Amino acid sequence: MSVRAIPRVKRLQAFTLIELLVAMIILAVVGIAAVGLFFSFSRHFEQSADLTIARQRGEMVLTRLELPFLHAGLSMPNDPGVFEDVFVVRSNPGVDLLAALRSDTRGWDRPIFLPDSVKIAGTDYYKKIGIVYSLGSGVGVLAEGDAEAGQEVVLDLSSPCPGDQLKPANFSLSVMTDYWVSFSGCQTPFIVKNISADRKRLTVVASKIDLIPQFSELQYVRAMSAYVNNPGGSSPSFYVRDVTRSPAQPIVEGVSQALFSFDEQNSLLTVHLLLRGNRRFFEKITLGDVSGWPLDEIVTDEDRHYRLIAMTASWRVRN
Repeated sequence: MSVRAIPRVKRLQAFTLIELLVAMIILAVVGIAAVGLFFSFSRHFEQSADLTIARQRGEMVLTRLELPFLHAGLSMPNDPGVFEDVFVVRSNPGVDLLAALRSDTRGWDRPIFLPDSVKIAGTDYYKKIGIVYSLGSGVGVLAEGDAEAGQEVVLDLSSPCPGDQLKPANFSLSVMTDYWVSFSGCQTPFIVKNISADRKRLTVVASKIDLIPQFSELQYVRAMSAYVNNPGGSSPSFYVRDVTRSPAQPIVEGVSQALFSFDEQNSLLTVHLLLRGNRRFFEKITLGDVSGWPLDEIVTDEDRHYRLIAMTASWRVRN
């Protein structure tokens, strides 16, 4: 009778307490690192999004300012005394755009007008700007016209002028920039006395003698003022007014402060913007100087509860 060999079963061993503790510590370290990485990434993403929003706000403001700044003073005199004279046409009845400009900003006496100055290291900065500028129409004058002070000049145009940009002066209503035109190659603005039914003939009047060249371009005179409402306070916004055509309108929120300057010698117009992100922190988040901002003394305590960036842009004025 044979005896069968029974295989020996290997005994299994459980984890010891030390091994379990080591495993738990490793898992805890990895978990803490993962959570820390997640929060670090989230914080970086939030900061990046906040600064991107602030930068987009600045780009919106600069886009709105670019056209008026580039066309500031085009086809009109820069000298304050002459500027005041050409925008007062002493016909019967007279038309005075200067009074309308000064109802918006007191003392307005030139195409680029800067009130409320702050001097920094020898440079004057201003918190508000007024611009009188000319917009090209693409419409040409078919023959030259000799203008005498207060006398009518009839001009034939290459194509009809649009009704939403130009109106004959209504002397019983407030003066509007829609009543005024200028011409390329000319340094005198004119009031529009009459527009023909087909809108291809204009009757204009100037305040002084000037010559309207043949094939010169008809231009629309416009005026704009720009500033920050409640600068450095709660809920500041950048305001723009199309003077005589509409009231001041907020175009961008979160623009805390704006400073303007004009280098007349080099015809360089500059704007500095201090811009906030969306989130307001309980504690001050921005400490010290803001890179690119020329006057840190006017950065308020309220500003410092936001992430801040500064943007600067300059334009060379063509006139």
